[in-house]
Amino acid sequence: MKTLVVEDELISRKKIQKIMDTLGECEVVEGGRDAIAAFTKALENGVPFDLITLDIAMPGMDGTEALFEIREIEKGKNIPAEKQVKALMVSARSDKDSIITCIQAGCDGYIVKPFDKEMIVNKLEQLKSGKRISIADVEDIQASHSQTKPTETKSNIMEGIISRLKGGEIDLPSLPKINIKFNEMINKGANLQEIADLLKQDMAISFKLISVSNSVYYRGVVENKTLGQAISRLGLNTAKRYVDAISTRTLFTTKNKKYAELIEKLWEHSLSCAYASQIVSEFLKLRLQDDAFTAGLLHDIGKLVLLQVIGELEIKAKLEQEIDTIELFETMDTYHSKFGFAILKKWGFSTGFAKIALYNDNLKEADHISQELLVVHFANLLVKSMGYDLAEKAEIDVEGAESTRQLKLDSTIVNEVKNGVNERMEEMREYFR
Repeated sequence: MKTLVVEDELISRKKIQKIMDTLGECEVVEGGRDAIAAFTKALENGVPFDLITLDIAMPGMDGTEALFEIREIEKGKNIPAEKQVKALMVSARSDKDSIITCIQAGCDGYIVKPFDKEMIVNKLEQLKSGKRISIADVEDIQASHSQTKPTETKSNIMEGIISRLKGGEIDLPSLPKINIKFNEMINKGANLQEIADLLKQDMAISFKLISVSNSVYYRGVVENKTLGQAISRLGLNTAKRYVDAISTRTLFTTKNKKYAELIEKLWEHSLSCAYASQIVSEFLKLRLQDDAFTAGLLHDIGKLVLLQVIGELEIKAKLEQEIDTIELFETMDTYHSKFGFAILKKWGFSTGFAKIALYNDNLKEADHISQELLVVHFANLLVKSMGYDLAEKAEIDVEGAESTRQLKLDSTIVNEVKNGVNERMEEMREYFR
């Protein structure tokens, strides 16, 4: 069987592909227009698809529109009904209108997410036997979905989270307003006094910036007592880094006490990675488009959101069961990068910056490896090897890493960065509690 999978969500896409790969040849696309192009090409080459699975909610052309166009192409080529491609909708939507619309567009079967292999195989058996969905089946589909739930695996958990995100039940966090205004003022070329006037509106940021300016790393002969003095001593770029850190710190919270310790460890990992990124970029005198400190600070923001969302859903009893530690780490490792990319794009960061969150754990998947990505990849591995991580201290070959090689870092530089990170974490930890 030759199958075309049409799905924009990475989790569902990989899951369906894995299932369909066991049943025959499988091709995957991420949107409706790509689906039409792939379908048409296969038809023209004389090797048409036997089955197409489509999600409904996709950017650009949705699954229903794509299916309608595919059926029009088949009509135009006078393909008889029995030889037309079988179309299976696999969607998070279970409302009556959505199901009926899909039937009218020409689908043969309908599965409501979350799904498992057994559900897919059973539906394919029905299609092989000639059973095709009709409007009379709508209530049965809805009833079956409410009564039958697949085993709660990390994939199904993530499907549930994504479904709730799409349905508006879960909101992605917003970047603190003070941070947004601060960055806007810097981009407009505001002077130190104008920036100081803005930051005075936040007493916590003002107090901590003054404290940092009087720390071992930055203090001068005279103690700073005003925000203007602090910013003047730190300089605009350094002040920006600490505003980013102080405002981002407020995001690392959770209502679920079960995950409080993990989130605290994640904060230390993020902060240490920020320092490591800054130190190595300064040591190598790199001219980066995106600030290395902020890139290191936000590289794992997807893990934070997943911890918060899972914790919230557990409190509201919207998950079938609590997630054990092993499954939690597997879930975060597998899916945090996509969440991080989405969050940073929502916050207005550039695509290049957001791709640091997407690829910092796996350079091989990156379509372009920037200097910023190399720096954060190295910093991430380094601080993990130092024990700044959610899990126990890991044995990591930092010096043998691809980013270490491309940045041309020898053991002397690696050790100097380690020492710099430890010193700054020890000195600055109290300012970010």
